Amino acid sequence: MNAENKIIINAFTDPLCTWCWGSEPIYRKLQSHFGDNIEFRPVMGGLVEDLANFRDVKNDIGGRSMADSNRDIANHWAEAAARHGMPVDSENFNLFDDEHRSTYPQNIAYKAVQLADPGKAEIFMYNLRVASAAQARLTNLESVLIEIADESGVDIPAFLRKLRDGTAEQAFRGDLALTRHLGVHGFPTCLIKFNNQQIMLRGYRDFDTFVSIIDSLSQGAIKPIAPAQTAEALLDFMANHPKMAIAEVREAFNFATLQDAENFVVPLIENGTLQKEIAGSSYFVVKPNLAGACDLTTGDCG
Repeated sequence: MNAENKIIINAFTDPLCTWCWGSEPIYRKLQSHFGDNIEFRPVMGGLVEDLANFRDVKNDIGGRSMADSNRDIANHWAEAAARHGMPVDSENFNLFDDEHRSTYPQNIAYKAVQLADPGKAEIFMYNLRVASAAQARLTNLESVLIEIADESGVDIPAFLRKLRDGTAEQAFRGDLALTRHLGVHGFPTCLIKFNNQQIMLRGYRDFDTFVSIIDSLSQGAIKPIAPAQTAEALLDFMANHPKMAIAEVREAFNFATLQDAENFVVPLIENGTLQKEIAGSSYFVVKPNLAGACDLTTGDCG
């Protein structure tokens, strides 16, 4: 379907935004139910320019030392994870220090991938969120960002060129200008477009809200179609989403409970079709052949 006849979701986001991470199950459900009728276009909003000057009064984050702010953020993530169900490692979160006080490096890295290897941008963003939220990796370090790019199959020389020659930062500044121009102050925020119409949704929203907006914008022309609850359907979907949290499986395939989703994937894990990857407060299911990047020792790219 061409862009003029599909739903475009401009998703204003930041790789370190916990409720953006918590929205991933909803986005998987939108993708599994609307298929090619929907397209996500991330816009990097730059959540934290400098943690020393950052204040989130509602969640009591900021205004203290870096160590205290790390604990405040970790506590907020743990509280949010209890609601959204995505894996979070709040116990080991220690991202910020006096030298690394911003989330801008992660935003710029995404733009570098988008410019250098656009077909890998979606999986890089997902893996960047995984690394930040579920694995407590120091994703504001260039070395870690390179690792994540490699794990995502990104063209590393092209990525590094864009990361270091200023073009990725320039692209990020463009996203930042758009974010501010449209009055977006919190994440996630989604600007949903269909032809010449658009509606902005601010904050975390459930699937039914998105469906209602899509129905209104398209005047009923675009409807969700539920996927089959079969192993074949899941594996087909995972061709584009090779790693999924169990909360995402539940939403994408309409399981009534998390236990139902777990019961569904257990046989696939037991027979080796999928692998189970424990992470923080929950776990992912991963397609074995796509679970990692090239082995830098052997050169084997499975």
